[in-house]
Amino acid sequence: MHQKIHISYLDTIRGLAALTVINEHYVIAYGLPCETELCQQILDFSPLHIWWDGTAAVSMFFVLSGMVLSIKYFRVSHKPDMSQFHLSHFLIGRMFRIWLPYLLVLIISAGLFMQTFGSDVLNTRLPPTDWIVNMWHKYPLTLTDMLREGLLLDMPALIVLLPQSWTLSIELVLSLLLPIGLLLADRGTVWLVFFSLLAISLLNVSLFLLHFLMGLMIARYYSPISHYLSDKHWQRRLMLLAGLLFYSSGNYLPKTHFNDSAIWLLTGLGAGMILMFLLGSKQSQTGLAHPFLRQIGKVSYSAYLTHMAILICLTPFILKILEVWTSDSLSLWFGGWLITIVLVQGISLLFYHWLEIPSMLIGRRIADSLADSTAQVVKQWTK
Repeated sequence: MHQKIHISYLDTIRGLAALTVINEHYVIAYGLPCETELCQQILDFSPLHIWWDGTAAVSMFFVLSGMVLSIKYFRVSHKPDMSQFHLSHFLIGRMFRIWLPYLLVLIISAGLFMQTFGSDVLNTRLPPTDWIVNMWHKYPLTLTDMLREGLLLDMPALIVLLPQSWTLSIELVLSLLLPIGLLLADRGTVWLVFFSLLAISLLNVSLFLLHFLMGLMIARYYSPISHYLSDKHWQRRLMLLAGLLFYSSGNYLPKTHFNDSAIWLLTGLGAGMILMFLLGSKQSQTGLAHPFLRQIGKVSYSAYLTHMAILICLTPFILKILEVWTSDSLSLWFGGWLITIVLVQGISLLFYHWLEIPSMLIGRRIADSLADSTAQVVKQWTK
């Protein structure tokens, strides 16, 4: 088996992206912390928007996933080393890494949904939007749709229990396509790009395959990119600036001229450029590798899975308790946001140890057991 390559500062990038999605959902639920139109405009159409730009964060997830899953196969050269690649280990590992924790959180969310559906929404001084009021309280859920949500690969049009899980469905499919991507990369970049475009146009594979492909290409040329940019200060800064512009392009580009696909592609390009900047910046890597930031990254998957349940079930009570001390809407907004984030991180830490780690261990044991059984069968047949 390949020795695991773990790049600590990439944990932080994943964690910050997950935090951005949580921020976006809090903003969608309770609006921006503004009392004037000017404040709304500044937070909506300025670089400050990046802290709750969930669209860009999703693009970062997919580019980062392609990079992290691929990088261990390009330790020696830009051609993938498949000599010790075991398909069964990879497929079982991905299923247990993504699907099993998701399924367990889905079951917990289903229990909370049954307690929440049809009940009155807690009346808070900070008014919730229709989006969060309808979530779980008014959207019905059939057993068929619940089973479809549980399978991940055939999601219903309206995802009720974990609405953020549409990205996990795509992530699971794309990660399972990685072995094909590595084999095509061995043939050359042209082959890889050609078949990726073919899969998107003819086989209805998600457009995010291109994000995944960008991550794979960054992994493929990890060392050359890192060495080239390490002493090219101005080039590196220009790449970061351009990356941030593309990454936040969904914020300022007119929707009349740029459709959703174009925005996804541009934000994905920006995410890739930001990652390439980090490859060449040791100072940024050191800062992002801080233990506190890495902790946010470590529990990011659990945070991504659990935050909607916390936002629906606990945040209204948090806001109600805060009303005992203040009636100021800004204080309520920031207090509710901060306590929600702290709760998400705390609960996610528990879920990381109780769900994620055991799921990965089970997957590893099943894969090892399958490999041992296969080896014994082969040995008997070759006697």
